[in-house]
Amino acid sequence: MQLETKAQIAKATLSLLTLVTSLFSLGILVLVLCAGLEINPFRETTTSFLTALFAGLAGIAAILVLLNVATNVSLIADAKISELKIDPHRGVLRKWTVMFFVVAAALVCFIFVGTYLSKERYLGVVRAQADDVLRANIGLLEETSRLLASGKPQDYLRIIEIGKFLGHQRSDLPQLTMIYSGKFADKLAFYSVENGNWDEQKGVYTPSYFTCTKNLDCDYLARFFSGEKVDVLQKYTMRNDQFYIYIPFTGTEARFVLLFARQNSYGKIGS
Repeated sequence: MQLETKAQIAKATLSLLTLVTSLFSLGILVLVLCAGLEINPFRETTTSFLTALFAGLAGIAAILVLLNVATNVSLIADAKISELKIDPHRGVLRKWTVMFFVVAAALVCFIFVGTYLSKERYLGVVRAQADDVLRANIGLLEETSRLLASGKPQDYLRIIEIGKFLGHQRSDLPQLTMIYSGKFADKLAFYSVENGNWDEQKGVYTPSYFTCTKNLDCDYLARFFSGEKVDVLQKYTMRNDQFYIYIPFTGTEARFVLLFARQNSYGKIGS
């Protein structure tokens, strides 16, 4: 690398370091105000983005410092080499650059491939466990179908007990939600069976709406509860690392969906 290029790099890194330091200082000011006054004017997603940006600026500042120092040391070394008339090895910098980008590309591939394989492995384990439990309890699923068709308040207590039983048959099973359909003003509505809606003293069960998500399960549930035959739906969202497995069941008297959902709070590689 020529001396002029190194000098330009040193100047550019110093300018960028000044800019990053200014942004970092503004971030510290906002952080102190929010923490000191116990306020947060930002939405959750904005807060997450700003936190990641704050951490990223700290990392960029550290890299710029190291690069600036290394460039200046290199300038001093070049001056010394020129003074001593030492012939440096050419092509070393190019080899190091190529090696760096190769390793960086390998790390990126490792992260994405590891994420995909871990996701598929987790979904496969949960699906196998769920299928095993459901096959062994067809009678309970048929009973649930009959109880949903009857629509009696006291029957929902039995459905809640069945759901708890099915959801605790395997240690690897995530949260289980039973989804069934109904009508509201002649429109299709989705409901979920929840324990908190049962009032034992009054013997009353209050239906709880199941809120579907566009581009995730709304169309799937609408097609199934409209009488269409559908397969098991598996979904995985990268943003919040959420797994969804929808297993439809068509009983002799009513249809319902068993939703297994879980959010991973830990890393995916090796999980």
